Amino acid sequence: MTVVTSKISPVQIGQGRNKETIYTATRTTKLGDGTYSVDMLQYSNAQGQGGRVIATRESVNNWNFNSQASGKVKQNQGRLNEASKTQMESMRGDFVTKSQETEEYNRAQGQPNKATNDNESANTAPAAGSGPTDNGSAASGTRDSFPNCRYPLDIGNLTMDVMKFDMFKYVPSGFNKQGFGFDTSGRQGADRSSIGSVVLPIPGGIADQNKCDWGSSSATALDIAKANFATSTIFEGLQKGVKTGLEDVKKVFDNGTEAGQAIGMAIAGQASGVDGLLQRTTGNIFNPNMELLFKGPALRPFSFKFKLTPRSAEESKEVIKIIRFFKQGMAPIRSQANLFLKSPHTFRIAYLHRGENGELHRGLNMFKEVALQGFGVNYTPNGNYATYSDGIPVAYEISMTFTELEPVFNDDYPTDNDASIGF
Repeated sequence: MTVVTSKISPVQIGQGRNKETIYTATRTTKLGDGTYSVDMLQYSNAQGQGGRVIATRESVNNWNFNSQASGKVKQNQGRLNEASKTQMESMRGDFVTKSQETEEYNRAQGQPNKATNDNESANTAPAAGSGPTDNGSAASGTRDSFPNCRYPLDIGNLTMDVMKFDMFKYVPSGFNKQGFGFDTSGRQGADRSSIGSVVLPIPGGIADQNKCDWGSSSATALDIAKANFATSTIFEGLQKGVKTGLEDVKKVFDNGTEAGQAIGMAIAGQASGVDGLLQRTTGNIFNPNMELLFKGPALRPFSFKFKLTPRSAEESKEVIKIIRFFKQGMAPIRSQANLFLKSPHTFRIAYLHRGENGELHRGLNMFKEVALQGFGVNYTPNGNYATYSDGIPVAYEISMTFTELEPVFNDDYPTDNDASIGF
């Protein structure tokens, strides 16, 4: 029996004001039959104090949390699961010494379909006559590693404010087993690393617009009476509902001849299918009691436009890499047997104050993770076709449209005593 515990990793859980960093590790035990037992440990700090087992892996993405795990920890199972997979990958060499051991270790890690390496993946094919298979893995040739690009090339030596675009593999949301909803915490995992980046000067015309969906809603006296009857019937039984309905009818007719006539006309109009019977006979309508009500959040779109004018052969190469970065990064991903289409890579955008290594710009808006929905290139932004001797155009103009993956909520804003604009 072999037991190995990974190094301790910081994992950020929660959102907005509830964000906190916890410290976890994964303990992996190889049993006598060749299978594995995997435990998740939580520590009080990065030095490894107060270690305790909080969960045991049950299946690919599921953990059995014990009483040592807080409710908040359980709600962030997706993020902790990704951290554990990374921790187990760091221990692979302690357990896997030959290819036959790979499948069982991958199963213990929570990704049974993962190949040992690129060569093994390329040589894996279905048996003759077995027909096409598709486990959802990306097709051969799919790119998930991109360069870190800069324009202009010397922007790293300057102290100007910049925009940084980091690309990430898409992380889907999962079910929140502790509540009625979906868990998107995996997208904010501290162990999630960028697969490429682009740094550009901040362009002119930047803007944002936060929206919420509000809409008018009406409810006449007749609607209210019907709702009263329905709620009484559902929550208190049919007998109580009928009694409530009769009481409402009595109130209306006791209210005077005009009201009684109006109710009668409204009911007659609905029964006969004649539209506007009340208006035709009395010239009145019921008070609609109109009110503006909250319908839901809205996703924010962002558009940017950059003019790239390479000044040297090296900068021309960099500009081509930047255009390729966005074009290939936003492209859908095919599965191995072309049965599925996987989501394209996503991006994180940041305005940085005083250079690439500067801090988040407090005077400009923040972004949630975004999808690149549109990318355009104008190869003749100066109005005429012109190239250098190597055939590279003297200028490019790129335009891009992003939309955030999630709405912005009240508790997403940083707790910095209003020192920044936030989202």
